[in-house]
Amino acid sequence: MDYAVFNTPMGALKAVQDGGYLTELTYVGRYAVEVQPQTELLKELYSQLVDYFEGSLKEFTIPCKPDVTPYHKQVLEQLVQVPYGRTVTYKDLAVATGNPKAVRAVGSAMRRNPIVLLIPCHRVVKTDGSLGNYSAGGPANKEWLLAFENQNR
Repeated sequence: MDYAVFNTPMGALKAVQDGGYLTELTYVGRYAVEVQPQTELLKELYSQLVDYFEGSLKEFTIPCKPDVTPYHKQVLEQLVQVPYGRTVTYKDLAVATGNPKAVRAVGSAMRRNPIVLLIPCHRVVKTDGSLGNYSAGGPANKEWLLAFENQNR
């Protein structure tokens, strides 16, 4: 396994690569000591993160392989289809997986999403339009990311 740590406008992110896949991109705090990428995949991820935070990248192309339950995988597969600058509700995702009563399970999948940004759990809001929480730095980061994407759409 290889890893790198990047400081971004939303805080520090740790990326983990296993084989040819990104298996984790997690928030580690407001700031961290950077660890430079050593593999081609992690270097490409860094390049795409720079482009994303400059507002020029709308869709990541890094191969991802999250280690999650089968249902969570189904939820995350639906989530990556949500376009840049758009939002869906937890209920929308539950319906998209064919299990409209699984709203809490969808919330669980968002909390356990091991690859933030690339699997855009920040684009999921409550049915009433409120933000809800965000595992990558809390609601303030979620609000910032949604506003950032909306202005760069």
